[in-house]
Amino acid sequence: MDSLDNLLKIAEKQGTSYADIRFGRIEEKSILAINGEIVKEDNCISSGYGIRTLYEGIITFTSTPHLKYAEESIKKAVKTANLVTSWKKGNSTLTDVPISDSSITRKAKFSWKDLDKTEFKEQIKTLQEHIEENLKVKALIETDVVFLNWSERFTSSEGAKVYQEYPYAILTLTGRVMHNNSLVKYYKNYGGLGGVEVLPFDKPEETENFIEVINNLPTARSIYQGTTKAVLSEDMAWTCLHEVLGHSLEADNVLSGRSFSAGMLGMKLAPSVVSVIDDPYIETVGYYEYDSEGIKGRGTLLVDEGILVDFLHSRETAAAMDSEPTSNYRAFSFEFLPQVRMSNFFFEPKDHSEEELFESVKDGIYIGEGLAGSAEPQTGEYNFDAQYGRKIENGEPTDYILQFQISGKMIETLSKIDSVGDRLLAQPGSCVKNNQRVFVGSVCPKIAVSEMRVS
Repeated sequence: MDSLDNLLKIAEKQGTSYADIRFGRIEEKSILAINGEIVKEDNCISSGYGIRTLYEGIITFTSTPHLKYAEESIKKAVKTANLVTSWKKGNSTLTDVPISDSSITRKAKFSWKDLDKTEFKEQIKTLQEHIEENLKVKALIETDVVFLNWSERFTSSEGAKVYQEYPYAILTLTGRVMHNNSLVKYYKNYGGLGGVEVLPFDKPEETENFIEVINNLPTARSIYQGTTKAVLSEDMAWTCLHEVLGHSLEADNVLSGRSFSAGMLGMKLAPSVVSVIDDPYIETVGYYEYDSEGIKGRGTLLVDEGILVDFLHSRETAAAMDSEPTSNYRAFSFEFLPQVRMSNFFFEPKDHSEEELFESVKDGIYIGEGLAGSAEPQTGEYNFDAQYGRKIENGEPTDYILQFQISGKMIETLSKIDSVGDRLLAQPGSCVKNNQRVFVGSVCPKIAVSEMRVS
């Protein structure tokens, strides 16, 4: 008998009404180079079992890296659920779904395993030389490369069996330059679903924007505090959308009172030009074909021409809200109980070119990629740092602006969206929720807003 099937039998003997088991394996290689010279390399492999059970309306979860400890872990989890039911009636249920039986394996066209150390040094050195040839200022350039081979076997007591295997690759360029007497930095991510072929080693022209920003940071100006018209870069539009609206549409946050969108289903949230989609099939690091409870992936329309029409669901939240699961129950590692998470979450592109967005603003600012910040999905308030900006004068981007902050309430920001760009830009991203990180696609078009608070 298969080890996962055997564990399901053990869970069944403990009186569970449902159980699922994920055997996950992650192989990771990371490389850090400074000014083209590799200074650090790491290789890591992690694997183990994540076991979820439903017992008397109580969901329990346990994980272990070793099969020999799995049986005892299941027994302890069910014992805990039994103790809980002695003082609290469980009310968790899972909505019915089609039973999946599938195996998906995506291979990199050019795996990092096909490169020896000398070849990889040459790839990084060549990219560094291209950057240095086009730099007009003195800068320290850091190249951080991560390759991930992720696989997971999912089996449930209902009979579902899903195997998935995906390669992901991420390259982060960070440039540090002096501005007066202070060190300032700018970083940009590249990569997605695949291997070496999705990185800019053979496409150095993809780093042109990175080089241009680094060249202009030493002479960048400070921003004046106030409100202004603005064009948001793809990354900053995504950051606002993901961190505030996105998390507020995760149904577990809605049910627990941590969402400003609770009670707004069917209501107008934004102008008709705004539609919002979550879709795991865009080939970024947010790509997958089944979620962590074996639900077939699908695109979900969440905001339709300004109207909130759906939330992101697991089987449990769908049952609680009389809805359908949306294939968004996710955990990247076997160690964690999955949560409702976004995949590739974005504004649907419309019909404005980049030039038309700048012309529509006429005089204002361009807000570059995000750096850090904070957001509260319960209230919709946010504060985000932009890595840089540019003045917009007569519909054209002009002088560069040093790192600054944008802030506001998402419901008000949504109402200020005037136009949405016609092209999606997909970059690697990640998201932390309840101390659990998953990879997501930073996917969005540029947007233009009639008012943004900056400082």
